[in-house]
Amino acid sequence: MFDIGFGELFLCFVIALIVLGPERLPRVARSVGRWTGQAKSYMRNLSTELERETQAADLKKKLDEANRLAREQFAMLESQVKSTAGEVKDAATPPGEGKN
Repeated sequence: MFDIGFGELFLCFVIALIVLGPERLPRVARSVGRWTGQAKSYMRNLSTELERETQAADLKKKLDEANRLAREQFAMLESQVKSTAGEVKDAATPPGEGKN
């Protein structure tokens, strides 16, 4: 992301030492370190949450597709069962009896 080498980092440290002085520099460094750690933690949590949301959306999409396929299969099976039941009923009717 940022290309900060050792030279640039050392220059920033020297400038901070001159501006803040040796008394306040350790406190400021701790505060900056704490803020950076919190920012990294927030970004990690955000990244994890976005990944979970994406996975949940994918799973929901797959579940909806599976439900649609199951309904189609059920409808097809139901029509086949009705057709077969009608054929069995017709075959079981004695030849002398007609439909009224």
